[in-house]
Amino acid sequence: MSVPSQARPRLRFTGLSWGHLVLLFLALAVLFLGSDGLSAPIALRDEARNANNALDMALSGFGLVVTYDFRPDLWNTKPPLAIWLMSGSLRLFGPSEWALRLPSALAALGTLATTLWFVRKVTGSRGLAIGSAILLLLSPGFFGEHGARTADFDATLLFFVTAGLQLLYLALLKRRPSWQLLLASGALVGLGALTKSIAAFIPVTGILLFILLAGRFGRVLSQWQRYALAAAAALLPLLAFYAAREAVGPGYLAAVAYNDVVGRLTESLITRSTWTFYFEHLGKGWFFAGPLLVALPLGLRGLNRRERVLALYTGCILVTALLVYSVPTNRAMQYALPLFPWLAIIAAIALKRLLDRYIVEPWTAGERLLPAALGLALCLIGSQLTARAMWWRYEGFPARQHYALATYGDLFAALAARGVRDLIVVDPGTVRQEETGYAPLLRWHRLVWAGRGLEVTRLLAEPASFDRPIASCEPEVFGKWRGPDVERVGLCAVRWPTR
Repeated sequence: MSVPSQARPRLRFTGLSWGHLVLLFLALAVLFLGSDGLSAPIALRDEARNANNALDMALSGFGLVVTYDFRPDLWNTKPPLAIWLMSGSLRLFGPSEWALRLPSALAALGTLATTLWFVRKVTGSRGLAIGSAILLLLSPGFFGEHGARTADFDATLLFFVTAGLQLLYLALLKRRPSWQLLLASGALVGLGALTKSIAAFIPVTGILLFILLAGRFGRVLSQWQRYALAAAAALLPLLAFYAAREAVGPGYLAAVAYNDVVGRLTESLITRSTWTFYFEHLGKGWFFAGPLLVALPLGLRGLNRRERVLALYTGCILVTALLVYSVPTNRAMQYALPLFPWLAIIAAIALKRLLDRYIVEPWTAGERLLPAALGLALCLIGSQLTARAMWWRYEGFPARQHYALATYGDLFAALAARGVRDLIVVDPGTVRQEETGYAPLLRWHRLVWAGRGLEVTRLLAEPASFDRPIASCEPEVFGKWRGPDVERVGLCAVRWPTR
């Protein structure tokens, strides 16, 4: 027996105002994201490069040119907004892992806050708003590597693009949207472009599909001047930066064309994968409710008008962007991070409708056995997904960051506590773009500890003789050391000079 839509029972949060409920959720999100102080070792790949870029800028001053080893960086050619934010945090709080990651963490909290505000405003449902935010917060792709807890571009990009698309949706609902609303929407996407270049525009590609399917083409066309203003606000900041950056350092645009366009379309920088990469990994658990997405078609039937239009907008963004992401040869899960809020919203809409149809409504009509069985099954699935998310948060991702080369900071702290002020480190590094001796983790910690009174001399090979302690966190180096003068310090080793 079904219940008429106008009489459907609603699950309500009682005892708390909406403002208090939002504050409580965000406080729990802070504990979940930052309970260990964001102080895990810096990751070797992109985060280590960003850390050096930000520390260079913190030491030498803000500018258009991002540097590595105080020379223009033509490998990390992203626009500098995220590096500016990281650098500002380092200058304000001092060089540390948590200060480096603070902009990403704040951007992630901002995304959760705007998602709560947006879903509640559009649907009028507290449950949908909280449900969407929970699904987003517990997604390993959101809180893991390249997400809320690391110093990468993706969490900052996520905030700006998500907020911009949310405001654009509100504008598209109006017959005559204000120019301020459209300008704010475009400016937010423009800030995303200043964070990660053309990646900011990929989620926007689905908007044209929505305009066509929702029958809003004529409405948009009649207000084309205002929408053109939004487009200009999104595009002009990036174009202006590119022009200014090329003027101060010719060759930058050629590097951008290869790094951000040609190279990603034709070469895989991480691992070989097929065009189904994102669909497979989202379903396997990078998105919290990924395994439940198969029920989307069933859950999107019978929605009210507000939910139906929002689901269409969300679906257009997801389908179009996933197809665009799947075209390049180079694929990585963090590229799809801007889609996670929209996945969370459409999944929450579908799950709420399924709960209403198969559990709440039958239970209200007097049925007991089937709703109870389905409710128990859903609780078991939710518990399993939550346990997996907790494992990734507190064991899986942290374990991947604790390896020898990531612990130079622990080594230097231990030696400085024992009175060492002058140290030789042997680390041959790796080859990066024909540059030998690339060791970004060592360089970051050398610069940080130089400001704390520890002078570190870096050598690519062990010297024949030495009068200072020699240390290394490279297993291929210290694995050959033998004798009473060798001491293990954590995952690294020290050779003390003989007298």
